[in-house]
Parts: sequence; C-alpha cells; structure tokens
Amino acid sequence: MCAKALERMRWPDGFVCPRCEFDRAYSLETRPRLRQCARCGHQVSLTNGTVFHRTRTPLVKWFWAIYLMSRDKGGISARRLSKELELRYETAWLMLQKLRKAMADRDRRYQLQGLIEADEAFFGGPRPGTRGRGAANKTTVLVMAEDRGKRPGFVAMAPIEDFTAETTEKAVKAHVAKEQAVRTDGGRNFATLAAEGY
Repeated sequence: MCAKALERMRWPDGFVCPRCEFDRAYSLETRPRLRQCARCGHQVSLTNGTVFHRTRTPLVKWFWAIYLMSRDKGGISARRLSKELELRYETAWLMLQKLRKAMADRDRRYQLQGLIEADEAFFGGPRPGTRGRGAANKTTVLVMAEDRGKRPGFVAMAPIEDFTAETTEKAVKAHVAKEQAVRTDGGRNFATLAAEGY
C-alpha cells in the first residue's frame, strides 16, 4: 500500500521509462521496490532520489515516522520513535535526520505566492537604549508571509544586514515568486520591488 502511494506521488500521470519513455512497467516479485519497463527492460527503483533510497526499513515504518513527526509541533525524539516503531535507536535517529534535511531542502526551494505581507522584525533579548530600528545587538530579519484571509499561509524569514533596497530586493527575490503582490509599510527599502515585477 505504501509502495502504491509512493508510486502515485512519483508518477502522478502514470509510469514513464526514463530510458525509452514507454508508459508501462511491471513490479518484480522478488524486488517489490523496482519497476521494470515493459518495452526495454530498464529497471527503475521506486525509492531512488528519495529519503527512502537504499533503506532496509519497511516503507510502512517510514510513513508512520513521517506521520508521528508531523502530528506534533514539537516533533518527536529518536528515542520515542524507536519505541513507537520498534526500531533500533540508530535507525530512528537516521530516519529523523533524513526527514528533517528533506524538509529543510524543500523549504529553501519554496517560493511564496499570492498576496505577500512583508516587514522587518528584530530578534534578540531586551537591551537598554533604542528600540526597533537602530537597536543595538539585534538581528534584523525580513519576514514575508502569504496572506490567506483569516490565517497566514507559508512564512519565509531572511536575515538582512541593512535597510537598503538592494538587500531587501535580494531577500524578496529569494523567497517570493515573480509577479506576486507584496504589501509593505511603504518603506524606501521596498521601493524597487515594483520595477522588479512585484
């Protein structure tokens, strides 16, 4: 069942052989994670290029790990995962590392879409003196969030060195898809975004 779900995700429009582009394949009885092209005989691993590649852990345990990791905002520890899924601690730890890396890689590539709210935020503990812009020992971060009405969508944050238009533009380009609407406070550092297609 997990293999079928993975197959649907991998080839949503049906199998296509990477060698001859034929659209039919067979599962191998002895190696259920392989698909063999019905025309040229080329074998394609269902898990190749995924976090499941070359794993000996059953796919059902991987799917459970993904569920357990994502159901709680605090995540799950390797020790607890190893007990829940009856895995060695080292196996559970490696699974979590691979899943976290895959999530981070996806986050880096994701581009915000729709109406985007953008503004600066300042991170760091309370200090005496100036507050907000110009505060000492604070990290300035450009925060961008998809506005989906009653609740926000995806959020991206980028540390910025200064409030120049060049720095702001670079951060927006890295996290917001082209031709999206960006709502700001009207600061000068956002002035060049319209010329860049936002």
